[in-house]
Amino acid sequence: MSVLSSDTRAALLKKLADGEGFESIQAMLEHATFDSVAPGICVNPSCDYTAECEPDARNNYCEGCGEQTLRSCLSLAGLV
Repeated sequence: MSVLSSDTRAALLKKLADGEGFESIQAMLEHATFDSVAPGICVNPSCDYTAECEPDARNNYCEGCGEQTLRSCLSLAGLV
């Protein structure tokens, strides 16, 4: 798992929240905290695939690029 800068994490969270139709990153994180699945995004710079995943996902398989790079929003935010 690669180490992501705080700016990269923020940009991925913003892209994910916007793509999933949430008004803000906070709204997305609050929703994901109380659900059994969470929005996830690939952290590979050449891929922007998103999918529902486990709330604690850190290295899930990305169907977009075929790598183990799908992370949940809660993981990206450092909450799990």
